[in-house]
Amino acid sequence: MRFDRKLASVTRPLAAFLLLAALTLVTGCGTSGNWTPGPTGPLLGYVTLTPTTDTLQIGGTRAFVAAALDTDSVTVASPMLEWSSSNTAVATVSSSGLVTAIAEGVAKIVAAGNGAADTATVFVYAQSGWYVQTSNTANSLRGVYFLSDGRKGFAVGNAGTLLATTNAGATWAVRTSGTSAALNSVWFTHPDTGWAVGATGVVLKSVNGGTTWSRVTVSASENLTCVRFVGTRTGWIAGAGVILRTTNGGTTWTRSSPTALQLNGLSFSDASNGWAAGNNGIVLGTHDGGVSWYVVQPSLTSQALEAVVRRSNTQAWVAGAQGTLASTSATVDSLAWNVTSTGALHQLRGLSFVSGTTGWAVGYNGTAALILNTLDGGTNWTPQTSAATEALNDVFFVDAQRGWAVGDGGRIVHTARGGQ
Repeated sequence: MRFDRKLASVTRPLAAFLLLAALTLVTGCGTSGNWTPGPTGPLLGYVTLTPTTDTLQIGGTRAFVAAALDTDSVTVASPMLEWSSSNTAVATVSSSGLVTAIAEGVAKIVAAGNGAADTATVFVYAQSGWYVQTSNTANSLRGVYFLSDGRKGFAVGNAGTLLATTNAGATWAVRTSGTSAALNSVWFTHPDTGWAVGATGVVLKSVNGGTTWSRVTVSASENLTCVRFVGTRTGWIAGAGVILRTTNGGTTWTRSSPTALQLNGLSFSDASNGWAAGNNGIVLGTHDGGVSWYVVQPSLTSQALEAVVRRSNTQAWVAGAQGTLASTSATVDSLAWNVTSTGALHQLRGLSFVSGTTGWAVGYNGTAALILNTLDGGTNWTPQTSAATEALNDVFFVDAQRGWAVGDGGRIVHTARGGQ
């Protein structure tokens, strides 16, 4: 026993020395030997941040407050916490919880203690309403798409124009598309993988986040107007009397010709159910992923339909010439299309819905850009100040606050406040 106690008295200091040496070696790699321990103090059971969400204009600040309870649910006075931001390009946070808005986007603010943490969300915007962003092109833009973070986006247009942004459109850079054909639509299936389509059967693909693009051979020479995917493998391209379909991520495309009319838009709520819409008011539907298509009869309108959005098997909207707007409603037997018009002078060209109730339509009212907003699923539409005179051809929202619309003359307008 005396031997064991003596051995322990030797090995404990030795173990402590070895641990200190190990820490010295670890912290000496890339940190100049400055090792900072994590929060200490009592073991925490809960950390609660106030507020849970906040909206800040660029340059604004907000002090977040963290309350902590220990594992016995007793309030801990002055808890030792580490503060961090998920995206310091959008918002930073000090060691006391003071958040500073840097650039547009969304950031998660985290306060972590000894055994517990909580997260709050900060939305940062540049200014209210719709405002113009500098596109660096005078070519008309026809399509726009943004990744879900609302920071990285793309716009395409005439003469092979292809633009990209990584900061929510604060700056746009011209990318080389390798074609002079008009590009009409752009879509990304993954942050690295994107598609763009246009006139004369042009199909482009990027596998490096839109930095470079290459031509993809498809069995079409027609004007291609719209590209959409569900997931990374199943996608469709619509055009002048043609629909192309892939189920293997675009390695091969199958061609069908369900109509002789030009199709201007298509949208799928899942890999099976979709709508396509086009000239002379034609609306096509599919329940087998585009293997076969049926024509909606009778026609909703004789006006050209320019855009369609399908969010579910019962919710869809189309928009087109002379202010035509139509939405679906469920009936006992199937679906009914309810057709309205916002005015004969309104030429609607783009649609975006972020929920079953909230959406936007864009176009031209005869004298200036037109932006309409609905908060009740399309029953009522309210004009918003567009900040542009040029016709708008497409619109894309990533959530109920952040959206972009593109149009003639290289015009790009943006809102981070839902257009308000």
